Amino acid sequence: MRRRYRAILCDLFGTLVDGNGIAVDGATEFLEHLAGLRWAVVTSCGTNFALRLLRQARLPLPQILVSADDVAETKPSPACYVRAAELLRVSPEACLVIEDSSSGVEAGKAAGMDVIAIARRGRTALRADKTIEELRQLKFEADRTGEIVLVTADE
Repeated sequence: MRRRYRAILCDLFGTLVDGNGIAVDGATEFLEHLAGLRWAVVTSCGTNFALRLLRQARLPLPQILVSADDVAETKPSPACYVRAAELLRVSPEACLVIEDSSSGVEAGKAAGMDVIAIARRGRTALRADKTIEELRQLKFEADRTGEIVLVTADE
C-alpha cells in the first residue's frame, strides 16, 4: 500500500453515516481534515438521498459526489470509483478508498485503487490493503506538490 495519493474517495453509508443517518464517530473531524484536499463521496444510493444523509448528519458536502444516479452499475462494479477519479481529474491508481463493505472494497480494488476498510464490530474486509476500526485512526497531510500523504493509519 502506498502512502501518497492525489485523492481520497469515501463511501457514505456505514463509513460516514450510520443506519439512522447520524455521523459515525470521527466522521466530521475526518472530513474537516480533508478540507482543501481532493476528495469525493462515492455511494450506491441516489444523489438526493445521499445529500439528505450528509445534511442530516451535518457533514461537509463534497465537491464531488458520485451516486447510483451517475453510473450504470453500482458496487461491486468499479464504475463509481472510476467515475469519481475522472471527475477529480486523477488516475485511479492515485486514489485511496475508505470503505466499510465487502462490495465497496471489491469495487475499489477492481478500479485499481488502494483500499482501507473500516471493520466495525469485528467485521472484516479481507481484500482491503489495510483494515482499521474507526476513521480517527487515519491522518493525512498535503505536501507542497499537492499530494496527500497518509501519515498514520494506526491499528
